[in-house]
Amino acid sequence: MPEIGSNIPKADINLIDETFDASHSESYHLSIQTEPGRLTFCVFNTVVNKYIVLRSYPLFITGIDKISDEWRIVIENDELSGLHYKSSGHLWISPRCTLVPGHVFDANETDTYLTFNHGEKAGEQTLQNYIRPANLYSVFSYPEALVSLLRHYQPNIRLFHQTTPLIESLVTGISSPDKVMAIYLYSCYLDVVIVRKNELLFYNTFRISAPEDVVYFLTGVSNLFDMDLSTIKLIYVGNTKQLPHELAVLMDYTGSIAEWESSQEATYSHYIQASVIKDFINLFNLYGCGL
Repeated sequence: MPEIGSNIPKADINLIDETFDASHSESYHLSIQTEPGRLTFCVFNTVVNKYIVLRSYPLFITGIDKISDEWRIVIENDELSGLHYKSSGHLWISPRCTLVPGHVFDANETDTYLTFNHGEKAGEQTLQNYIRPANLYSVFSYPEALVSLLRHYQPNIRLFHQTTPLIESLVTGISSPDKVMAIYLYSCYLDVVIVRKNELLFYNTFRISAPEDVVYFLTGVSNLFDMDLSTIKLIYVGNTKQLPHELAVLMDYTGSIAEWESSQEATYSHYIQASVIKDFINLFNLYGCGL
């Protein structure tokens, strides 16, 4: 066990509904999200269909595809990790992923699919999610040390990549006959999704190092699908009230930007406000993914 003391990261978001009761955890679902710079817990009461806990830790690590001592210390010391839940899921935020159509997917070839696009990486375990609404498999990798840590505390935890809740939410939620582009901005990469009439037309991740990179890639994708970036209604998955500089630059080039709403038909504790839901929208959409 880690040494208890000042080295334990402190949560900067700690929203707990009055109805939360650790002794009733077997009726709860636990979702955890791990990303560079942050680790977040979310608890959902499956009986009353309500999110009752959101706890998030800012961390110093900023690299991608690493497991840090901070993650280990938080998971080992937060009491939410060790409760007995009805179910649990973990969301891994990483650009290391590839999509494979369901009709050609071969479970014996997952390593080949991933390394073809991303190369080999030591200490990684290749996994897959089935994205039912799009009949696709998301093939990705987790650090083996992270898998071991998570399953030590939650042996039956299901492991997900961010593509799964993102694509499921957009494909099931966009029925427009017109092509709709949606984006999710991370610290150093960009997810771009195009959907029309509940059908996925395009998904890709682009590495970015400057605000202008966002405009460059979206312009290229728009041209590929005969879409005019300056007039389309662009959907931003996240919270536009806390605009990253990249999104602020993008607003000079596009017709309008709309925020995407959570697809979950659930209620939220009065402590969990709309702006916070948008900050963690993929995490809140995780429960029910792949079913």
